[in-house]
Amino acid sequence: MKLVLDSDVLVHALRFPKDETLLSLHEKASQIFESCISGANELVIPSVIPVEVGTVLSKILPSELANEGIEKLLQVAVEIYPFTIDTSLNSLYSLSSNLYFQRCITNSSKLSKIKKDPKDKDVTGWNKSKTEVRLGGMDVFVHSYVEMKRAVLITNDWSLWYAAWKTGISSYWLSGLTTEQISDIANGLSVK
Repeated sequence: MKLVLDSDVLVHALRFPKDETLLSLHEKASQIFESCISGANELVIPSVIPVEVGTVLSKILPSELANEGIEKLLQVAVEIYPFTIDTSLNSLYSLSSNLYFQRCITNSSKLSKIKKDPKDKDVTGWNKSKTEVRLGGMDVFVHSYVEMKRAVLITNDWSLWYAAWKTGISSYWLSGLTTEQISDIANGLSVK
């Protein structure tokens, strides 16, 4: 499968948590990231992801470990769009990046606030006190990229997951996945 792992998933995968309550998320995220390393899945990401992951890792880890995590991410990702260390791809990407940018601009107003559908009240993670989900700018970049690439999104951001799901994007909320579902995804299989 072609996967886009959101920055929160990658941070969980690239560092061992000090807080035991985060251990399950670390294990889930690590198993999915390992599937990208092994080639069972293909990791494609927009260029804002490594920047966000690097920023978060550098706040919680010594800089040497944070840099190792980013290097690992850059090695595993088969595409970092629209910028990459491969200069020949940069030329190609510059032609299509305007389409991506236009999609992001369109999505910025379309996705900034999405009314929650009351019929979805039984969806895992539903917070009944909120009537809408709101996406920030980085979420719009990620959503637009996933949409453009027709990839599968894995995020631990419930609002981003919900917006993707409601707009027809194949997506998974990390906290809501079972061990069996994680195993299937790690083996390149879609899950319900």
